[in-house]
Amino acid sequence: MSNEPDSDRASLEDIGPPSVEADYVNPADKSPRWLLSAHAWTLRVGAALGFGLGNISGAAASSPTKTIWLDSTLGKWPGEEKFSADVWIPPGDNDGTKRPAVINFHGGGFILGQGTDDARWADAAMAGLGAVVFSVNYRLAPSYPFPTAVEDCVDAIVQICGAAEEYGIDPERIILSGFSAGGTLAASSWVVLQDPARWEYEIATVPRIAGLVLYYPLLDWTIDRPQKRNACERPDLTLPSGLTDLIDASYMHPTLPRRERNDIRLSPGLMPDEMIDRLPPVHLCLCGYDMLLAEGKLFAERLESRGKPVSVRVVEGEKHAWDKPLPLAPKQSVALEYEKAIESVKGWLEKQS
Repeated sequence: MSNEPDSDRASLEDIGPPSVEADYVNPADKSPRWLLSAHAWTLRVGAALGFGLGNISGAAASSPTKTIWLDSTLGKWPGEEKFSADVWIPPGDNDGTKRPAVINFHGGGFILGQGTDDARWADAAMAGLGAVVFSVNYRLAPSYPFPTAVEDCVDAIVQICGAAEEYGIDPERIILSGFSAGGTLAASSWVVLQDPARWEYEIATVPRIAGLVLYYPLLDWTIDRPQKRNACERPDLTLPSGLTDLIDASYMHPTLPRRERNDIRLSPGLMPDEMIDRLPPVHLCLCGYDMLLAEGKLFAERLESRGKPVSVRVVEGEKHAWDKPLPLAPKQSVALEYEKAIESVKGWLEKQS
């Protein structure tokens, strides 16, 4: 296990900025939307079964206390109660002290997944922080391509913070977390909250975010998947090209040349320095055999170079989404890494006191 961002597990030089070579031609871009939807639906069914078994294996994860429905106010498909969030409220009586909140975004490549996928993380946050945990069921591609998921996540943050009194949470102690695509969405949502007018979004009250916990996020879409895969120490253990092709074709519709993928809602790792300077503390957990390792480390180096508080953990010898080896019981390293993330958050919140 390493917590050094300059670990040599993946070469940052091998990634670098986009070169002048031809774009990768994604064969899935030629598939009709109905076929992409059919493939995504099949994956969702299998994933839901796997996560369901995983959450009851070993020491079973807790079920949400409740599920709430949220309104869509941004983007092309607005309306009331368009998506939901699963809520975990710590057991026992509260003495009236305002609790922190963790607003979480699940993974699944923007095409699958649900809030309960991260039930074990919710348990860790409740136990370690006494936090109320909200895990957002944002709308999925290909039916809802970029930027709908980002817009849903921003809406969720604003509405949950607006209900702080109802849930007994401290609006000054809001943590965003996310896994894989959810880590991307946590970072992208924070970006939007800094400058909503850039995208003609109207947000009356912008919540204050106390920190970000990002597990193996995709941060830069201007680098093609083959480049990322080849830069990895074990390309054979990265996500298969058939899956990443489906993800990219589903989420980016219509497709974009990679040099046009610099919208910082899509590639939050490319946020400008002036926005970096406003970032709250960040905890990054990366995987040693992940094609996203190098861009995660590069982002951490940017934060460090500008004096921003960032903690980095690299889980050596593990693949992307190592903490969800369904339907087997979680590995011991999962509890360790969740604990390290909780320690980081505790440190941030203590400094606010």
